[in-house]
Amino acid sequence: MKWIKQLSWSLFGILCLAQVSVIGLQIVKYERILTQGEIFLFDVLPLDPYDPFRGRYVTLRFKDANKAPLAKEDEFMEEQRIKGYALLEKQEDVTVIKEVTFHKPKRNNFLEVTLSSTDTLYRGINEKHETMVYFSLPFDRFYMREDLAPKAELLLRAGSGVALKAKLRVLEGKGIIEDLVVGDVSLSQFILTQ
Repeated sequence: MKWIKQLSWSLFGILCLAQVSVIGLQIVKYERILTQGEIFLFDVLPLDPYDPFRGRYVTLRFKDANKAPLAKEDEFMEEQRIKGYALLEKQEDVTVIKEVTFHKPKRNNFLEVTLSSTDTLYRGINEKHETMVYFSLPFDRFYMREDLAPKAELLLRAGSGVALKAKLRVLEGKGIIEDLVVGDVSLSQFILTQ
């Protein structure tokens, strides 16, 4: 009877250690992306809803970041493909998605995306031009302080001409929204100075 109790406590300890290890590894992975990831800026169209369990957040709709041409070496098969890789390219002060491929790129400027559909554009009657791939980025929310989120919503919905960008860190296909920026200033700091 005593050994059953010891076995139960041992199994409980192993289970607790496994849970803490999984959470710890996720935190390490997140922090690694934030410290070592390359910075990319995307134009966003914000909306500020409220979630009673998680607080205020800005729902992000990325401007011109939901479709791109399929890489020329790839061909879309009839079976449903779900995962693709969006190749990122910096142009002046914003990032654009150059193309989408099904093969994991060797260079670091790509982001893993979820594909939704394709559309083949034609140049002439029988001549294919290119295949456009529609996708969604792996993030769509940025959480803010409770007192700043309503002010951000008013500022951004007022049509004040404020250009908002999402500052992303990307490493090995994974991305994290580090901050929302107006020019070179964090959105939180921008709101506090208004």
